Amino acid sequence: MNTVGNRIKKLRKEKKLTQKDLGKIAQVSDAAVVLWEKDVNKPKLESLQYLAPALETTIEYIMYGITDEVKNVEDFRPVARMLPVLSDVQAGNWTNVQSVSKSDIEQWLPAPPNAGKNSFYMIVRGISNFPHFRDGDFICIDPDISIEHVQTGEMIVAQCDGEATFKALVKDYQRMYLQALNPNFQPNILELKENCEYKGKYVGKFEPSKKFI
Repeated sequence: MNTVGNRIKKLRKEKKLTQKDLGKIAQVSDAAVVLWEKDVNKPKLESLQYLAPALETTIEYIMYGITDEVKNVEDFRPVARMLPVLSDVQAGNWTNVQSVSKSDIEQWLPAPPNAGKNSFYMIVRGISNFPHFRDGDFICIDPDISIEHVQTGEMIVAQCDGEATFKALVKDYQRMYLQALNPNFQPNILELKENCEYKGKYVGKFEPSKKFI
């Protein structure tokens, strides 16, 4: 029988993902995935928005078995591409999509429109770039944009002494250095020494919904 559970299980196995892997991607427990595949429960819309791009399919196919070939009305809305949220250590070792195991990634977020294929998210720590960037912001970094194509004033991530730092790049003749956007933050200037390694350019950020009242 072609059910929601059967379709999820089939797609998961095709991607060589475990139930635990799929749970992390959908931000649910592996037990929830088990119940989906047994057709005890059905995934909610929030979970489907993570499942569909990870399984390279559509929400309509997972829920109803509908493919593009049998749709009467074509849906032009793109399926959001999901990017991993990496820790400082993971981002420091990031070189391509296969650098970090899917099972080691705990959170995925929709990609900004101009993010490259190897882009990833990091979480801002501290107030060095306040108020433009706040502690806890999700920033998207594209490692494929070379530092030669980064202009003065654009934000980059560099790894210095084993720690990732997020600052504005300044090119001053033959000298390059990093500068914090918060003028009250000290030290405001960070020299790009030989032990500093460029990791990528900032290309956007993810803003989750929040309460305004």
